[in-house]
Amino acid sequence: MGWKEHERGEREGGFSLLEVFVALLILSLGILFLAMVQMTALTAKAPFPSSNLRTATELAQEAIDRLCQVPWGQLRSSHPDGFQAGVDGAAPAFARLTTSSGDSVTIEGTTFFRVWQVTPDPEIPNLKTITVWCCWRSGKSTWRQSMLVTQRADAGY
Repeated sequence: MGWKEHERGEREGGFSLLEVFVALLILSLGILFLAMVQMTALTAKAPFPSSNLRTATELAQEAIDRLCQVPWGQLRSSHPDGFQAGVDGAAPAFARLTTSSGDSVTIEGTTFFRVWQVTPDPEIPNLKTITVWCCWRSGKSTWRQSMLVTQRADAGY
């Protein structure tokens, strides 16, 4: 802190303009550094498991959005025999299906497979449940998956 002495030897407290500018410069550089670190963390392309899970969930949501646009009478499962998800790291059934059974997308070296099942409600004739699975192999060659479920009613159009 800067001090200014008076004629009687008393000091007056306060900061000089130069000290204020140096403090603001240091603060600004610190904030800029934190912003750069945050942006780097947000745009990192490291193959973290959560990154693959997020990608798989986004791909499953994309498939649900697309299926919600299909006319009611044409809404079908990707594989007519249905689907069984993999259990405890086992290969999901759709990993062994033909390519016409669903679709696959490769993003940053990881291939994501998607299949969907459309199930009519036995009690409500104009309601269908749409289940989408998106699966990929983790770095340990273990199968991982994300599953989203929605219901769609026949809106009559």
